Amino acid sequence: MDGTLLDLLEQRVIERGHQPLYSFLDRRLSVSSTLSFKSLYRRARCFAGMLQHHRCTGQPVIVYCPHGPEFLVAFFACIMAGAWPVPVTRQRTQSATRLSALLAATDAVTMVTTRARKSSQPQFLARSRLRMLAVDDNDVHDYPYRRPQLASTDTAFIQYTSGSTAAPKGVVISHANVMHNADAICRAFGCTSDDIGVSWLPFHHDMGLIGHVIEPLYAALHNYFINPMDFVARPVRWLQAMSRVGATLSGGPDFAFALTTQRAADQQLRGLSLDKWRLAYCGAEKIRPETLSGFVRRFSSYGFCQTSLYPCYGLAEATLFVSGQHGLITHEASAAATTRPVVCLGRPAAGTLVEIVNPETGRQVVNGGTGEICVSSASVASGYYRNPGATRQVFDCIAINGRRYCRTGDRGFVEDQRLYLLGRYKNVIKRHGCSFHAEDLEASLQAGVGAQSIGRSAAFCVEDPDADRLVLLLERSRAGKTTAVASEEELIARARLVVTSEFGLIVDDIRVLPADALPLTSSGKIRRNACSEVYRLQMSDAGRGINANQS
Repeated sequence: MDGTLLDLLEQRVIERGHQPLYSFLDRRLSVSSTLSFKSLYRRARCFAGMLQHHRCTGQPVIVYCPHGPEFLVAFFACIMAGAWPVPVTRQRTQSATRLSALLAATDAVTMVTTRARKSSQPQFLARSRLRMLAVDDNDVHDYPYRRPQLASTDTAFIQYTSGSTAAPKGVVISHANVMHNADAICRAFGCTSDDIGVSWLPFHHDMGLIGHVIEPLYAALHNYFINPMDFVARPVRWLQAMSRVGATLSGGPDFAFALTTQRAADQQLRGLSLDKWRLAYCGAEKIRPETLSGFVRRFSSYGFCQTSLYPCYGLAEATLFVSGQHGLITHEASAAATTRPVVCLGRPAAGTLVEIVNPETGRQVVNGGTGEICVSSASVASGYYRNPGATRQVFDCIAINGRRYCRTGDRGFVEDQRLYLLGRYKNVIKRHGCSFHAEDLEASLQAGVGAQSIGRSAAFCVEDPDADRLVLLLERSRAGKTTAVASEEELIARARLVVTSEFGLIVDDIRVLPADALPLTSSGKIRRNACSEVYRLQMSDAGRGINANQS
């Protein structure tokens, strides 16, 4: 389908009107509210008039709403008004530093929120130049609405990448980008109006926004939402929701599958039926094969089938989806300089080209060789908002056979036309003339030290006057609260043994942190730059941590 998101919404209202589109589940998994195609359109149209009254057309509008129907109304109201919604997290608006960086990057003067959040805003936010509009104000009906003339090349929304903090980068997604990617997902996933989706993913994240807000509208399917905090507090809610509504489509990052496997108790699974779950996508971060195979072992007796697994690859700069395939297939590539099996991420979507290039020269590597993953398709954005330097570096410096390719910063290889991800270039640890991926060390720690002892871990190097020092941060597992708790000395000894025996590396320092202490992005990835600051704080407290060389 060509056109714009506004064209799509209007067409769906004509075709399906009163059919349910989005439903929200409370903590007890009862439906708390539902938006039909028509009710979404009507509510968004009313607020769009207010946005036009305040001259938001053709301008970025920060959308700061709870994970509920208000966000969806605000987002589509911006689309209908010809404004450019900028979904943001609570963390970004509650921090004066982060908000200032966002305002400088967007030059936005309007924020859409709710009455409750507007009345409880931080003082620095009240003193800012932002105009605050509440999507649930009583007077939203007082403003006339005029349909804007939108082209497919016009900006639809601005997606700020999850790891952006001090210098946020906003990907400019056009209507053509999002419509192309929605079509690619629909074809790859085999979506129909008979499908039912379930999502706990945040709306400000590309996987949650494209996969479970835009895609249900495009495929005309019904999607149910769980609050992300409700999922984190009790991950089994995800599976219980799938069972209760008979959902067919859902997924998330690797950590979500691992967390659910670890924390779902047998008594919570009584009556669970996952036999209708036909596609369980996994992406947004490097996928560990043991995570998905463990998920299958844990829940196969409840109807979950291994063939439902759908490892995939994507990024915000390509709107979302790039490649994927059904089933868990791994490959041990000696040429990839890793001893760990690598998950196959499938063939690129129709109309999408993937090339592996040497990141230093920009030239293609030979078939099967490793290098930077670069993507070209109609889903790839034009660049970053008001950031020409970053746009040139990422979007405009790789051209192959006359086509523009987007640099992903990811290291991988292609074999038999299928993509394999090895890790991020910025997460490469170089020691003794060899390169090691932080994700490989962390996966080995998880397996060698044990999920009952540590939750997440972070491996990184810190600068030292003489040489970079290899540091590990180990986060205690929540599961350890119900089992025998290992001492710091034991955890450090185990971690040092794992890294030395598997990689031949000497770790310079290891620190043990409380559960949930590692800094994460909004999508659950480790914020490695922030880990260095956590480590410095640990170093400043002489009573914490043990130097690995002293243990």
